[in-house]
Amino acid sequence: MLSRGQKPEQIDRRRSLASIPIVNDCVSHTLDENGRLQLTIEIQRGSGFLSRFQPRIMKKRVRLDELGIFVFEQIDGKRTVKAIIEAFTSRFRTDRRESELSVAAFLKSLAQRKVISIVVK
Repeated sequence: MLSRGQKPEQIDRRRSLASIPIVNDCVSHTLDENGRLQLTIEIQRGSGFLSRFQPRIMKKRVRLDELGIFVFEQIDGKRTVKAIIEAFTSRFRTDRRESELSVAAFLKSLAQRKVISIVVK
């Protein structure tokens, strides 16, 4: 656990590519009428004073496009980030570096929205 003033450990590229994304338990998904995947995230309210005025469990929804659906379906708790990038590169025939940047940015946004957790090995 971090103390005040401590910075989180920096993770190098090799370790980040070897990490494994996992879908959080509070996430469910359905297909909407347009065939897009809709994620529903249940988040418990905070403990601050203003949180008392919020519902006990809040729901956020996120809709994914075709590229997002492909990456999300690759997240099975076994595949590494590198394997997901390789699958993305071969499926959409993109440059390796472009795929790496796109997938990494997308996974980061999913982690920030509490859709996934990333296990660093």
